Amino acid sequence: MANFRLSVHQITWGQNLELALKEISEFGYRGTETFAGVVDEFAGREDDLRAKFSDAGVRLTALYGGGRFWAAGEEDETIAWNMRIAEFLQSMGADRLVLGPAAPHLEGGTSDQQFQTMAAVANEIGERCREMGVTAGIHPHWNTPVQDESEIHRIFDLVDTDKVKMVLDPAHIAKAGSDPVAICERYAPIICYVHIKDYSPELDTPEANIREEGLAPTLAFFSELGDGIVDTPGFVQVLRDSDYDGWLTIELDRSQTTARQSLANNTRYLREVLGFDIGGDNP
Repeated sequence: MANFRLSVHQITWGQNLELALKEISEFGYRGTETFAGVVDEFAGREDDLRAKFSDAGVRLTALYGGGRFWAAGEEDETIAWNMRIAEFLQSMGADRLVLGPAAPHLEGGTSDQQFQTMAAVANEIGERCREMGVTAGIHPHWNTPVQDESEIHRIFDLVDTDKVKMVLDPAHIAKAGSDPVAICERYAPIICYVHIKDYSPELDTPEANIREEGLAPTLAFFSELGDGIVDTPGFVQVLRDSDYDGWLTIELDRSQTTARQSLANNTRYLREVLGFDIGGDNP
């Protein structure tokens, strides 16, 4: 039986951890994801971070790691970094590691050798994580070497899916020109974690990685739930039919208003369109 628990990624708040925790908690969410920079920031003082989460009444759901795991000669470094993240997750009582391939999408596409390297590194990370009670999942992502549908199929044909799962975001699939519902149907048995947002083609911009102080990348085409072309109800229904039991994490790279207002709009969609209880279990 499916069971959805709702979480929010802190990316919309930039580097403001305290404000993110405060506002996520005020809307009744049980969990939150953030980037793996906290591993260095709170090294040796994990209790401080645990206290921040405890005071807000939310738990850590995942950390966003990964990196250049297709790059020959960097395998040991990439594995070591992700294992540090996994150890930090374990210390925080969390068990999902998002393996996000680093940007950009490789010119000419990802080569066979790069796929082979990526699979070997991911398998090693996945195996070590599994021994620690942490699940690692590759995250297909626009503007990375695992962007297009053919690239998704290739890497998941190569990895050992007993060790390496999938982290899926329908908006990234839509941005790359594929059908998120079809991808979800194909890979439902190995989906271990989910990001949700929408994709609005009319807002497309080629400037993917512009940063301002303390803010996330300017990815205007990723939008609030219900504002774009993603069939979110259909996507969620596929997960439900496959008995997905895990987190649905709202992730919005950049609000067009404020992080709080975007969270209010997304929360309204989750309640009114999907019928979710924000702080509860949702079959």
